[in-house]
Amino acid sequence: VEAQAKQIEALSLSVPDDDGGAEGPPLLDDSDDSQIQAVTSGGTVYESATTFEDVKLTPELLKGLHDEMGFSRPSKIQAITLPMILTPPYRDLVAQAHNGSGKTTCFVLGMLSRVDPNRKMPQAICICPTRELAQQNKSVLMRMGKFTGITCACATPPAQKDYMPISKMAPVTDQVVIGTSGTLTKWITHKKLATREIKILVFDEADHMLAEEGFKTDSLRIMKDIQNSAGGCQVTFLVIDYF
Repeated sequence: VEAQAKQIEALSLSVPDDDGGAEGPPLLDDSDDSQIQAVTSGGTVYESATTFEDVKLTPELLKGLHDEMGFSRPSKIQAITLPMILTPPYRDLVAQAHNGSGKTTCFVLGMLSRVDPNRKMPQAICICPTRELAQQNKSVLMRMGKFTGITCACATPPAQKDYMPISKMAPVTDQVVIGTSGTLTKWITHKKLATREIKILVFDEADHMLAEEGFKTDSLRIMKDIQNSAGGCQVTFLVIDYF
């Protein structure tokens, strides 16, 4: 795992706790911005965002953030990582943050921002360690992207009552696909999920997935397939503990 982490052109960040909260549980405001700083990577200067408008999100995404999600401004991890995820040359990123810090918003916004809603094909993939986390992340993405017209498929093992042979499954046309590594591997292997147009690949709770052999094998196979077929794909690892 350590060797794989070193192979990607990645910047590792450790983000302090964010204790904020106002106007309901989803809001991750924090009045103390003293630990939010400009970060440099590979000659590129990334200035931390003090507002969501700073990262030049579309009006549709801003409406989703403010009206649907109730967010007013970025949490610490969002302020630091969003400029890195959304600014060319779209470098690979490893970011560490605890649950509740706002890391889901980081990669969901990253995927929604990189996707062209007019192209009906997969352009962003998020790999999760569990079915429940994949479904939760899809729910957040659909709320945040409510006004964008972007669609999302959830690639998880189907319930027995919903089972369909993969041979009868239609090719995926959703712009975003969120799922578990095993199901994603099956979809790719059976040519139901094309990877040639993938712009961003996200590993949520990557430390858990890459620590377990089964998850690790499938996850690295997916990453290799995407990097071979979609040159220039940005890879983002979100971790709770370092590799």
